[in-house]
Amino acid sequence: MVAMTEHGTGGRGRGAPTLRERGALLLGRAAGAATRRLGRGGGTALPGLVAATLAPDLVAALGGQLGHGAVTVTGTNGKTTTTRLLAAAVSRAGLRPFTNSSGSNLVRGIVSAYVEQADGEGALEQREQRLGVIEVDEAAMPAVFASLRPRVAVFLNLFRDQLDRYGEVDSVAEGWRGALAEAGEATTLVLNGDDPAVALLAEAGGARVVTFGIEDRSVALDGIEHAADARFCLCGAAFA
Repeated sequence: MVAMTEHGTGGRGRGAPTLRERGALLLGRAAGAATRRLGRGGGTALPGLVAATLAPDLVAALGGQLGHGAVTVTGTNGKTTTTRLLAAAVSRAGLRPFTNSSGSNLVRGIVSAYVEQADGEGALEQREQRLGVIEVDEAAMPAVFASLRPRVAVFLNLFRDQLDRYGEVDSVAEGWRGALAEAGEATTLVLNGDDPAVALLAEAGGARVVTFGIEDRSVALDGIEHAADARFCLCGAAFA
């Protein structure tokens, strides 16, 4: 059984894209077309890299296009599946999801999805009916959260699987806590209460919090209380 507990709401907008941002989107689109034409890739990263280099505030500009705000999904495992499930639910609810369905989840991948879906004026079709459901890489989450200011931020888990990129899980968790420090009641955090590093995010700011977890002990592994890589409590003590 999945248990959900509510502890404690969102959408932001920043206005229409600037002339610089519209130009960056067009040049990003051209870069993607050239990449595909030359057979050098699917154009899921380069368009966003080009566009974001020319206009670093494009993620914030995207937020201004989403009439119903955005939901972000991050964590070591399950991001793509969860994002697709949520996007399908949004569609069934009669809204139009904006999502980076390619799974390219760094800032450049999110901007690439914007490049692909925006028109020449930088506008999304039916923007009033848009709700972002955006997969975000663990390390990119602080920057994306600050720019996008999602209504809901889902944190799934944090494991030690990519140390070559991120360092210890505690460093990533600290980045998340720093990003959430300014979160208020306009944001809802959906946290995996079974992962200590994620559960501690409930103390990071003034956001509303909903936790989820598994209560069925019959599915637990023998001798393992929690499958988690977090080592330290915010108080400084080590987890037993």
